[in-house]
Amino acid sequence: MPANPIETLTDILREWSRAEREPDKRALWRKLARGGWLQVCRNAVHRKERAQLTTWLEHPSPDIQDIVEFNGAEAAQLTRLHLHCALAACEASARLLPEAPRGFCRELMLLFSGAQPRATERDVCIMTLLVDTARNEGVVATLTLELLADGRGELYPTPELAFLRDADFQQAEAAACAALQATPFWSHHHDVRWRLQRRDGKPVTHLSGPSMGAAFALGMGRLLAEHR
Repeated sequence: MPANPIETLTDILREWSRAEREPDKRALWRKLARGGWLQVCRNAVHRKERAQLTTWLEHPSPDIQDIVEFNGAEAAQLTRLHLHCALAACEASARLLPEAPRGFCRELMLLFSGAQPRATERDVCIMTLLVDTARNEGVVATLTLELLADGRGELYPTPELAFLRDADFQQAEAAACAALQATPFWSHHHDVRWRLQRRDGKPVTHLSGPSMGAAFALGMGRLLAEHR
């Protein structure tokens, strides 16, 4: 993993140019996924780097394209979403936010602007079991689901977890959401934000597989039923 701090978009380009081997590039991308993109976008807003954000979005160099697209199409789309929300925060205009996923984009804009996250009306906590693949052991974690007013019926993670989910995990999220939408409990005027914390205090670094789907469905069912 790169030893130099990554705090700006320029830092990313610098470290990418130094990452000559594939493992070095993967290490850099892991650092970006585990909070790097959030820090860089937050700093870009603080520094009012509108021109640089616009370049990354609209006139990317070959190196910028390589960085954004290195980890696949879904990660590239999420990266561009972060950059769009940072630009909207620079302009202090929610009208510049992408239409979907609107709730998550609002969350990013608030974070990049240094504002408080959306207020929670109520929450539900579910104990769940994760598998720490590095140590091949089970880890107890708490899944917290928060009901947010003034929404569109979206389910999304806290920004810190957005890049850590693989395709199977995201599919499990979507399936749980679709199942709840078919019930009378669903609200199209609220969003549900979720967070996941290990009980041992260690950070969550990767979320894979469909096993969390049942916990999402159970937690959202309880959250929405208690709201009615």
